[in-house]
Amino acid sequence: MSLKIDEFLPYRLVKLANKVSAAFSEVYFEQAGLTVPQWRVIAHLAQQKQCSAKRLCDLAEIDKSTMSRAVKQLTDKQLIELCADPNDKRAKLLSLTKGGEALYGQLSPKALEWEEGLLSELSDDEKQVLRHVMDKIEQQVDKQ
Repeated sequence: MSLKIDEFLPYRLVKLANKVSAAFSEVYFEQAGLTVPQWRVIAHLAQQKQCSAKRLCDLAEIDKSTMSRAVKQLTDKQLIELCADPNDKRAKLLSLTKGGEALYGQLSPKALEWEEGLLSELSDDEKQVLRHVMDKIEQQVDKQ
């Protein structure tokens, strides 16, 4: 038995993730001129409210230099702000500005609508199975 790259799960997952990410990026790029890392920062800060850049790197699966650029760009656009961490005077915490919150409020329904369109060919049962299988694979990877 030999490896067939087009059937190899890691390859297929990365290829699919890249295709989905690129297709979805058109939504937030057209609407707000955001890059993939910038969108991920905004979306995670909307959920976390406030967190460090290091934590955002982990949550968004973004390397430190890409995160640093995204934070600088979003700060320049006044969509996020940095404030002192009360637990560590040297550290900064990131949060959305009112403008960032408004932008997320504008984009998140469009994101859900886009996802609904992407999954429209799947039945409700298939969507549930897909999420369940993805969860199981992620748990298995976390064990390794």
